[in-house]
Amino acid sequence: MPIPIPAPVPASRADVTVQQYYVRDRQPWAVDQERTRHNQALWTVGENTVFALMWHIQDFQAGLVGRCRRCYGTTGSKTALVAEVYQQAAENKCPECFGTTFDGGYKALIVRPAIFADTDESETFAARGVVHADDVAIESTPDFRIRSGDYAFRSNGDRFVLRVPQRITLRTGFGTPHQSDASIGYNHARASMEDPNASVAYLIPPDKATLYSILTMGSRVPENFAQFEVIRGPLIPAGD
Repeated sequence: MPIPIPAPVPASRADVTVQQYYVRDRQPWAVDQERTRHNQALWTVGENTVFALMWHIQDFQAGLVGRCRRCYGTTGSKTALVAEVYQQAAENKCPECFGTTFDGGYKALIVRPAIFADTDESETFAARGVVHADDVAIESTPDFRIRSGDYAFRSNGDRFVLRVPQRITLRTGFGTPHQSDASIGYNHARASMEDPNASVAYLIPPDKATLYSILTMGSRVPENFAQFEVIRGPLIPAGD
């Protein structure tokens, strides 16, 4: 008599390898909501600030701007030849390029709300004497890009040079967060107060009186500062 073969026992759940976690899809609405809250806070408690976005070597290499004809010279001139050899301009505080060596000096003058961190002013010794190195953290809206060497002007006349910009993106799911679609508050940077007697920043328009009149315009709704702004190039460089 043949021996009966038992039927195979189905594997239990514990014996089956399953994916224990699920991978979330990208949630664009989460980025939009966080960005909206971030901007709302800036427009509510931030102070109106002029940002001077300067021309940089990347803009020159992209063909967006040429060299300053006053301090860097025209092609073939003696000034241009000297500047090309030494890689520096003939004037340190050129009133036309403001030390950038590029035509016009600044790419854009825009007004945006900004939040400045509180700090204690201190004195430091530098090559140009005793300076008040008021080093603060600054934050502004993500619709433009700060680069090291740009400036921020406050309504009280203080002018700051910006450095060490930081990128902040929101991760929503498994995908790689890109600046263009996941950036919340890119414009975080360190700001150091410039010396009025030594810095070229105080040559950049507007002057102190005009700056005060522009930035102290008060309203219950955000003001439109387009009439005071100058934009000569893209506020967000290509590829960002």
